[in-house]
Amino acid sequence: MKHPMRYPLRTLWTIATALAAVTAGTLGTSAARAQDTGDKGSIKIEYEVPKDPAMQKAYEMATGARSLEMMQVIFGSFRLPEDLYMKYVNCDGVPSAYFFRENEKPTIRVCYEYLTSVYDMMPKEKTAEGITPREAFTGQLLFAVAHEFGHAVFDIYNLPVLGRQEDAADQFATHFLLHFGGALAQRLIWGAAYSYDDYMKHAKDKPKVTLPIIEFASDHGAPEQRFYNLVCIAYGFDAKIFATVVEKGYLPDRRAKVCEFEYSNLSYAITKLVGPYIDQAKAEKAFETTETWSSAPFWQKPDAAPQALQEPQAPQAPQRPRAAQPPQALQDPPAQQAR
Repeated sequence: MKHPMRYPLRTLWTIATALAAVTAGTLGTSAARAQDTGDKGSIKIEYEVPKDPAMQKAYEMATGARSLEMMQVIFGSFRLPEDLYMKYVNCDGVPSAYFFRENEKPTIRVCYEYLTSVYDMMPKEKTAEGITPREAFTGQLLFAVAHEFGHAVFDIYNLPVLGRQEDAADQFATHFLLHFGGALAQRLIWGAAYSYDDYMKHAKDKPKVTLPIIEFASDHGAPEQRFYNLVCIAYGFDAKIFATVVEKGYLPDRRAKVCEFEYSNLSYAITKLVGPYIDQAKAEKAFETTETWSSAPFWQKPDAAPQALQEPQAPQAPQRPRAAQPPQALQDPPAQQAR
């Protein structure tokens, strides 16, 4: 990100003239982008062939699983005024995911190194909290992509963001996963939360955390904060299906008491800002696809042949419950830290 430079003092007239010119240009661009909200764009995908032979297995498994094709459907409920590009790429050993404009085109990049790192940290069997290896992988990956999709949404629709954009992207991703509803939302959130397992498995022992003060300068929240924010919003969404986070001591009572309000504020903001850009019919298809994807053969071991995802089917699980509050915009449609 480029930061504005500081200039010597100028005359009031010069400053006013410059501000007027900049403001006119900025507002003109913003207004044009805000008005151009028709369904003109789509999600374009690409599996970049990795340069590093060590990433070849990740490439084969990602293409074999048709992962990006699934993302096209899952995030296909958004009416895009321009094309959005999703790519799996080689990142020279850095496990990451990020959004930026590549040649002025909005682009989400997910590194093969990130896929490999998430795979490597999956539990070998179902955890004490009931998280299966598949759920841990799927939840973390979908949360990371939804986080970057949040950045894309802020950019493409020119939405205002109060506070740190990284926090807002986390909240967008959490809200997105929750509104698949019921057992599916529970599995996805628990899978996403597994990314913080190393940080939180000793939480009940109330350990003290010591960090260099420079760590607090990051534009990302500390992993511990991101975990608490994730489970608090989930608990605020449905205190029954996420009761475990309080019962097992993962979420302190003093924070749990305000989670309903935190979720309500978040849901209202997304409904007002993002809701107008959602195609409800496509959102239902996204739900069905995610239901199928979460139970389909997905990520194979490196020494196994890749296995394709099943074609999207109607879910066999009971119909997801609707939120008790007024209809939400996304109702129909870490894991590793994502930038």
